[in-house]
Amino acid sequence: MLPLVLTWALAFDAPQAEADMKALLTNGPRVAGTPAASQAAEYLAAELRKVGYTVEFMPFSYTRTRDLGSSLSVGSANLQANAIAGSPARRLEAPLTPVPNQGRAEDYTGLDVQGSIVVVRRGGIPFLEKARIAAERGAVGLIVVNNGPGNVRGTFGGIGPIPTVTVSQEEGEPLFGQAGARAFLDVRSVTEEVQGRDVIAKRGTALPQAVVGAHYDSVPGALGANDNGSGTVTVLGLARELAQSPISERTWFVWFDGEEDGLWGSRRFVEQNQELVQGLRAMLNLDMVGVNVGGSLGIGGSSSLQALADCNSVQVSCGSAAEGGSDHLPFAQAGVPVLFFFRGLDPNYHKPGDTLYDVNLLADTAKVVRGILEGLFRP
Repeated sequence: MLPLVLTWALAFDAPQAEADMKALLTNGPRVAGTPAASQAAEYLAAELRKVGYTVEFMPFSYTRTRDLGSSLSVGSANLQANAIAGSPARRLEAPLTPVPNQGRAEDYTGLDVQGSIVVVRRGGIPFLEKARIAAERGAVGLIVVNNGPGNVRGTFGGIGPIPTVTVSQEEGEPLFGQAGARAFLDVRSVTEEVQGRDVIAKRGTALPQAVVGAHYDSVPGALGANDNGSGTVTVLGLARELAQSPISERTWFVWFDGEEDGLWGSRRFVEQNQELVQGLRAMLNLDMVGVNVGGSLGIGGSSSLQALADCNSVQVSCGSAAEGGSDHLPFAQAGVPVLFFFRGLDPNYHKPGDTLYDVNLLADTAKVVRGILEGLFRP
């Protein structure tokens, strides 16, 4: 085992992190398969090569649907609706049936939703599961009301069974009192083939024992400073700090593409690197760490890895982060111990206002992640 020497570490370079974020945001939303995403990948690769990493691109492809302008009206009211990525394109008219809570199977008890458009609240279970449950009970369409202010763009991570849209909390909550109202739902979308690519930085030729990752893509209409420029820049800064350390010889730094469309980059990485994945001791995933929503850095995942975190530093809240919905999930499903670093959904999540971040929070996050890696590889 290589001796671990900790005197090499440099401080997190805040001015460089600011420059990194500016470079990511300058070309617009980094939607997977677009020139902006490609330019972001090239920037990451160039910066990593400057400090001695070997950089590889892992290409992959997948199919997604893109909303061309969907609409929803209930009674005399027109609502702003966003089609879920993967929703079938269809125009239909049907009575509205509110389903209490979040649209789990038990929430349909005593309800006849055959031939209706059902409305449920966001949260609890994935969008695709909500749609499958509704379709199995005979619903022809689904409306998901956001569980916070404003609307949200979601994805099925595949093709869904029935037309599905999201609406804002403000416009959607009144729908729960309009059972039987006539609803007109027009999901207009197009199916397209996406060419994505992960960015992989490594030193040496040995397989890694740890992967530190973040997704670098964003959603249409959002520059994605916090989601997930914050994780992208933090991992880049950490890779620079560790470039000349023994830790970097045992760790791959990976920036995933296609996360917003259904974790495509991380799923493909796991599928195409099974031997590597089987030997991992840890996968650390950073997503939305630049806005201090909950007042602390949440960490969720493997208890053995959480034990390595300094939960008394930089207001760390071990065990508080949600454990699904980001790029650590495919690794966890493959049996890899994972940690998810997350500061909560900020008010600009998936919105044009996602331009805010605090570079000091990025530095704090990098400090905690570095400490976990030091503990993981300590002799």
